[in-house]
Amino acid sequence: MSELKYLLRRPHFPIICQIGEDLVAGNTLQEFERRLKRVDLTAAQTFKIVDGRGEGWVLHPDLSAISPLTLDRTWTKARVIEMFNRSANAQRADLQYPQRSLANRRLDVVIREIAELLNQAERTVPIKERKETDA
Repeated sequence: MSELKYLLRRPHFPIICQIGEDLVAGNTLQEFERRLKRVDLTAAQTFKIVDGRGEGWVLHPDLSAISPLTLDRTWTKARVIEMFNRSANAQRADLQYPQRSLANRRLDVVIREIAELLNQAERTVPIKERKETDA
């Protein structure tokens, strides 16, 4: 996939993308692109993204683009947490985000903390090692 571009406007970082059972996070576009290179993407598919404000986005590998045109316009704290807790990243790194006291936390804070947990999971068990152990 070539360098990513934005359709219509830019997402607010960090962003978290769900690719199969794995999640890929990035605090910048460059970091997100580097991490995407480690994951097998099917060009015919699109992948859900949530940005730092809880807005839904879509990754189009065939167009090398990120677009806000999706039916999933807004995400909830519970949905973002559930996506992370069920992800292969969290399972392999033995990480969970607690669902208690959500009323006291803003959505952007939850997304930022989950992106940091994904970064921690990446350092603990990199995607390449995960793919080798799965084989």
